[in-house]
Amino acid sequence: MDEIRQRIRDAVDAKLTTYKDLSAAIGRNHAYVQQFVERGTPQELRQRDAETILGVIDGAGSRPAPRRGFAPVLVPGEQLVRGDRRLPVYAAARGGDGHVIVTFDPVEYVKMPTILESVRGGYGLLITGDSMVPAYWPGDTALIHPSLPAQRDTDVVLYHTPPEPKGGDEAMIKRLVGMSEREWTLQQYQPANIFKEFRADWPVCHRVVGKYNSR
Repeated sequence: MDEIRQRIRDAVDAKLTTYKDLSAAIGRNHAYVQQFVERGTPQELRQRDAETILGVIDGAGSRPAPRRGFAPVLVPGEQLVRGDRRLPVYAAARGGDGHVIVTFDPVEYVKMPTILESVRGGYGLLITGDSMVPAYWPGDTALIHPSLPAQRDTDVVLYHTPPEPKGGDEAMIKRLVGMSEREWTLQQYQPANIFKEFRADWPVCHRVVGKYNSR
């Protein structure tokens, strides 16, 4: 990891890239890579993230560095999306109060994003309704990682219990702004609202890690 830190530091000093762009390349917040370089992170970079970062640096190093101004980072498409269609996408029927009814029979399979390629049970959820516009428009596909722990200031899909008697699960996609042992604090955008739900009623929380735009 010390060698990786030094290579990142050298590339940034040479203005081949920026900490912000390297963080974006692995889907992290803008300061993540800088924190990793300067003082380490609570959890070191995963091997796949490190390989992605080094690939970006090597690609930038193969071009002459600009003398001044912003140095864009070009991430090859194959580092973001695989060509094979292996990600199942589930449809949802619109329910009340911003809820949807999800039936876990895939309506299609789409190209696998690299962020989910090694994730067991990863899936896409076809968005319906407008409660999360402009973050998600009807027809967008949310990319779901079912194993990540609940985390504040992330988008999540919550599932109700017990399942709907008609064969689907009641769910909702919202912004998780807070949580306690008893409650979720959630945000939606249309209409703007911050509200609470009991965790006992919505016990299953899956993290949204990206999306495919319908437009």
